[in-house]
Amino acid sequence: MKRISIALALGAALVAVPAAAQEETADHGGFKVGAVAGYDVINLEVGGVSGNDSGVVYGVTAGYDIQSGKGIIGAEVEVTDTSISDGVGNAGLDIYGGLRLGYEMDANDLIYLKAGYSNVDVDLGDNLEGVRVGAGFEHEFDGFFGRLEYRYSTYNVSEVLGFEANDNRHQVVVSVGAKF
Repeated sequence: MKRISIALALGAALVAVPAAAQEETADHGGFKVGAVAGYDVINLEVGGVSGNDSGVVYGVTAGYDIQSGKGIIGAEVEVTDTSISDGVGNAGLDIYGGLRLGYEMDANDLIYLKAGYSNVDVDLGDNLEGVRVGAGFEHEFDGFFGRLEYRYSTYNVSEVLGFEANDNRHQVVVSVGAKF
C-alpha cells in the first residue's frame, strides 16, 4: 500500500511539473484596426543626381492575425498619406497589402516581419507600384495594441519615367489601435 501511494504521488508530480513549466501565452490572433503616424523619407536618383524629401506619414491600418503556438501569421492592409507634396516626393495616397509573420516574445509582446505590395499616387500620370518590407515590435494591453515599425519600399519609377532611376522610401511609424 505504501509503495502504491509513493508511486501515485511520483506519477502525479511528473504530470504536474510539465504543466507548471508551460508559459502563459496570450492570444495575439484576431482582427485589429488602428491609426498610423510617423516619419517618411523619399530618395530619388536620376542620371547621377540625387535628392530626397521628408515629411510625416499618417493613415489607418487593419488586419487579421492567426496564432499557432508562439508563431503569428497575418494579413494586413493600410491606407496612408504623406505631407511630402513638393520637390522629390510629390507622393500622395499609398495603398498597401501584405503578410506579417511574427513571434510571441511573451504574453503581451511580439516581434514581426512584413512584406507586401504598395501602390502610391504621384504626379507622374501613372501610380507607382512596388514592394514594401519591414520589421516591428507590437505590445498588446487590455484589448488595444501599440506598434513601432521600420519599413522600406521601392517602386517602378524607371518604368513609369521611361529612363533609369533609383528610388527608395524609408518610414519609421507608430501605430495604436484596438483588437477584436
